[in-house]
Amino acid sequence: MRVLTGLVLLVSSVLLAGPALLGVKTLMTAESLVSGTALFAAFVLVVSSASIAIFAQLGVLALTRRRAPAGPPSMPMPLAGTPVSEATPVEPAGTGRRSLRIVPFLLAALALLPGCTAAPAAQAATPAACGSASPEQVVANAALRAGKAEPAPQRVSVPLGSQVRLGVSVDAAADIHVHGYDLEYPVTPGQPTCIVFVASRAGLFDVEAHPDTLLLQLEVK
Repeated sequence: MRVLTGLVLLVSSVLLAGPALLGVKTLMTAESLVSGTALFAAFVLVVSSASIAIFAQLGVLALTRRRAPAGPPSMPMPLAGTPVSEATPVEPAGTGRRSLRIVPFLLAALALLPGCTAAPAAQAATPAACGSASPEQVVANAALRAGKAEPAPQRVSVPLGSQVRLGVSVDAAADIHVHGYDLEYPVTPGQPTCIVFVASRAGLFDVEAHPDTLLLQLEVK
């Protein structure tokens, strides 16, 4: 019965990794961290992570716990005149259990790691899909007309860690490349593109229409 309980708890902790990963993905792609969707995703992530740690710990303890002996073992009495040897030091009870408490937290961290590393750094969509810009976003727009940038290339100041909403339209097919962030998207005439990403790296980054037409610069600091 104890083994069955432990297995059920471990399986439950693994199943809870699904909601936790969904919460991470939602937070990474949310336009604003203070929106209702982002707050709910954060709540789901916290509850799922805590449940994973608790269920995994209880499951490991249930599988590794041993029943206590019915009574203390009898010790032979030494004969008269026989020297008594020194007692062999015994490891304090509970040392193994304390080391097992680390296991659930390692399991929870490993379960969440793939979702963090695989989360997309940016998204490209049409303006209709992007929707209207939120107050927290930095908006920048550029156009490519007859091989030249309209308006003339300008420098846009972006606070580090903020979300950038970059709108681009062209009169001839081109590839828009955001240097430093490894973002590159094809843009076709008559279909303006909205690129949304988080400015997580400081520096001065060019936004070009390949091969070599500078549209604007993003100064992230």
